Amino acid sequence: MAEKLVNKIIIVGCGPGSKKYMTGHAIQYIKDADALVGSRRLLSLFPDAEAVKYTLNKNYKLLIARIISLSKNKKVVVLVSGDPGFFSYAKLIVDRVGVENCEIIPGVSSVQLAFARIGRTWNDACFMSLHGRTGRLAALIRKVRDHEKVAVLTDNSNNVKLIARRLLDEGLKGRKVYVCENLSLDKERIREFDVSSLLKVQVKGLNVIIILDEDSSE
Repeated sequence: MAEKLVNKIIIVGCGPGSKKYMTGHAIQYIKDADALVGSRRLLSLFPDAEAVKYTLNKNYKLLIARIISLSKNKKVVVLVSGDPGFFSYAKLIVDRVGVENCEIIPGVSSVQLAFARIGRTWNDACFMSLHGRTGRLAALIRKVRDHEKVAVLTDNSNNVKLIARRLLDEGLKGRKVYVCENLSLDKERIREFDVSSLLKVQVKGLNVIIILDEDSSE
């Protein structure tokens, strides 16, 4: 069992991008925090917060050590995008300090919102993140073959065109694909394509794409 911390570390899911998708419970924790830890984008959502802000960097071991140190005399809130339980660094914190030293406040994930936007259920979907991950396209193809609904988190390296080429190479051109950009933000855009048409699409940044078998039904 991990050593008990003086103050529990609060891990807050900040939703898909816009503050309007955050719960009042999450907002209250942020208001009461002495220290906020998160990416520049997430910290910028709370310009009026009185807490001291610590910007996330890629040295997670150092970051977690700092969070533990801060929790000795401060109420620390760690901000994560979407839901803490869905492809976030919340797991690293929980694994390091123990679940008994954490409280997790859920949020709306980008995948939840993407499925809501296209009017489909997601309880029977398969999920995969290519964000910051390499060598996962073969695994994605297996998931697309085995499941009628696959939601994928992308980035600039693992982008829509790269995925489309691999789908075509593997004979999966019959799938329907939704590209969901800037979910919950002012420039949100939801577009539907066949796989071949994806090769002509210009998409940058972090997006959710949903790949559906044409024969799938609700």
